[in-house]
Amino acid sequence: MNIQQEKPLIVWQAHEGNLSGANIAMLEYIDALHAVYRSHVILPHEGSMRKALAELGVPVSVIPQYGWSGNISVTDVRSRLKHFLRSQIAVKTIEKFLQQVGAALVCTNTLVPFVAAKAAYALHLPHVWWIHEYGEEDFGFSIGNGNPASAYKKMQQWSKLVICNSKDVTKKFKRLLPVADVQCIYQPVTWPTIIETPKKHTRSGYLMFGQLTASKGHMEVLEAVVKAKQLGVNVQLAIKGPCEQPVYFATLQNFIIANHLDEHVTIETGYLIKEQVIPSYEVLIVASRSEAFGRVIVEANKAGLYVLVKNSGGAPEQVNSSNGLLYDTSDELCAVFAGKLPFPVSPPLLSYNSEAEINHLKKLLSAIR
Repeated sequence: MNIQQEKPLIVWQAHEGNLSGANIAMLEYIDALHAVYRSHVILPHEGSMRKALAELGVPVSVIPQYGWSGNISVTDVRSRLKHFLRSQIAVKTIEKFLQQVGAALVCTNTLVPFVAAKAAYALHLPHVWWIHEYGEEDFGFSIGNGNPASAYKKMQQWSKLVICNSKDVTKKFKRLLPVADVQCIYQPVTWPTIIETPKKHTRSGYLMFGQLTASKGHMEVLEAVVKAKQLGVNVQLAIKGPCEQPVYFATLQNFIIANHLDEHVTIETGYLIKEQVIPSYEVLIVASRSEAFGRVIVEANKAGLYVLVKNSGGAPEQVNSSNGLLYDTSDELCAVFAGKLPFPVSPPLLSYNSEAEINHLKKLLSAIR
């Protein structure tokens, strides 16, 4: 038998077909585990994940599904029936697929695709749930047909293991899932060596990188920039990322113009390649709980940046004495901008040993098989 075929197979269920943060995390784990496990990924629809998986040599199957998520009106009987039937079809299709490929483990990233978890449970296959952000409210949907208590009950029934990516997230889900095995694993983050990091002297200013929505803390940061300007400090800030909310974008632009920040603060929207953007700056600002988790902090550090993280959840323990600063209030943020709270003098260092985390993960996965 081929050595590659002897490796046990993990079937990963992605929550969407594009390169979201949780899907990028999945790619990192697949790459980190490839010496021990084969992988096959189920996508709910076509998207940019297919190309990314092809680059890793990971096979893909598209199984349309509607999960057990979404905002469904309790009075809309037709909509609820359609949702239920489509979910059942997806569960049965995935069951058949798992049998065909000989899956040893089933892994689900985020809380959305309940269908793969249910299929794994029906086949008595061990299922692992991966929680990549602070909690269910940060995904912007209700689960379990609007009944979180029901959803959490099923999670504990169906899953052998729940993996969170920070101590804070782990603490929350241990409370939500008291009878589940909830573990903390810091994810590996690879930084492509083919992309040349700019020399230190080409770096400048602060960067907020990611989706432009009201929950990401842009306005709070801009207000601190205004306070710093009143103290005679001009902060160089770039805000970059996709924006699907024209009104919010206009609000940010109007604030910048009204406060005469346009010479120092820029906004660029669109889907940008982080490896080509992040290394050009000195400090990455993470101002929202939904982003204050492991991978963005580690990505910034591996690119040579310090991090400035709002202490509101996520993974604050990853901001250590060498790689950046935590802040709590707008006044503290202003103090950083004004140089009253200086960054460490040493180069950024990672706050955990990636190899040790992966070895721990391998032991956890081996134990539930």
